[in-house]
Amino acid sequence: MKIHYIQNDPLAELGLIGKWASKKSHSISLTRAYGNEMFPHLNEFDLLIILGGRMGSYEENEFSWLVAEKKFVKEAIDHNKWVLGICLGAQLLADVLGSKVYPHSHQEIGWWPIELTKEARNSPFFNGIPNTFFSFIFHGDTFDLPKGALRLASTKGCLNQAFSFGERVIGVQFHPEFTEDSINKLSEMFGPEIAPGSYVQNPNDWVNQNKNIKEIESVLFKLLNNLSNR
Repeated sequence: MKIHYIQNDPLAELGLIGKWASKKSHSISLTRAYGNEMFPHLNEFDLLIILGGRMGSYEENEFSWLVAEKKFVKEAIDHNKWVLGICLGAQLLADVLGSKVYPHSHQEIGWWPIELTKEARNSPFFNGIPNTFFSFIFHGDTFDLPKGALRLASTKGCLNQAFSFGERVIGVQFHPEFTEDSINKLSEMFGPEIAPGSYVQNPNDWVNQNKNIKEIESVLFKLLNNLSNR
């Protein structure tokens, strides 16, 4: 499989997805959207992955490159490509599919239980994945479910944690790709600035969560296997 991913922020890296792709011997290519790099031709990849970022999908005035990115993502969907959006990537998917993306009433940060919906239990994307699992989450925006999409997961702090659109598009608000190093870096950089909240964990509780890291790696690998084997 030929995988192309969009990086929207230098801090948002491929993480555990890169580990999975290496094990499967899939090829990987990259566009740094924030660097105004050119997007590939649609025939140059099978799977498009859109990573997260610290901006909102609605902040086109400040981050003008989002305009070209949204156009490219919409073209990929229209040409029946496999597409996975993570955090900002999921919000961009919701945006190009006609839904509203906006600041949530609260931040959601830390390790929180993801609850699959009834629709997810019949979704091939989540085949073999537990009905409840923990994932690291780090966001302040949310989105309305696109028309025609299926809600696949929720948390107590955010209704739309995952959705699918058609048979080849999936967005997840949580971060299954984060490695322990990624989370340690976030804790060091932003932990002291994070304001307490109902859905914000103490930064000391973000790190050294080996059991959760292993669980979310298993979930991610199953999700990617389900996607690539279809």
